[in-house]
Amino acid sequence: MSAPSDVCTAAKVRRLSRRVSQIYDEALASHGLSVGQFGLLACLSRRRGLSISALADQMSADASTISRLVKPLAAAGLLRIETDASDRRSRLVWLTDAGHARRAAAQAGWETAQQGVAERLGEGRLAALRFLLDEAHERLESQT
Repeated sequence: MSAPSDVCTAAKVRRLSRRVSQIYDEALASHGLSVGQFGLLACLSRRRGLSISALADQMSADASTISRLVKPLAAAGLLRIETDASDRRSRLVWLTDAGHARRAAAQAGWETAQQGVAERLGEGRLAALRFLLDEAHERLESQT
């Protein structure tokens, strides 16, 4: 009989996610960013002022995770948070000039991680993994 961890899809996906995140976090550490923080800066670099809920939608995350990413970045001066002029109850998150600069500088670390994962897995496996992940996400999303 198989142990639950041998067949549990969630456990296997989480294990892979943690390892891949570690590779990116190590490559981004010299820039003072985690992969989640880099992703948030990258998301904001392409958009102008987003609410926490819009960021959560863009990044396929929950609002509490986004809030935990935003706080230290705002404290470091990489983000600014302003009241939404059209909805005074909402706050918008903006990338500062320092945030743009940090994201641009960290791009090299992100590229190093991308290349490292590609070299370890091989281009064929990486392409297959990306395809399967996208397809699985789409199928599971359509079921909700």
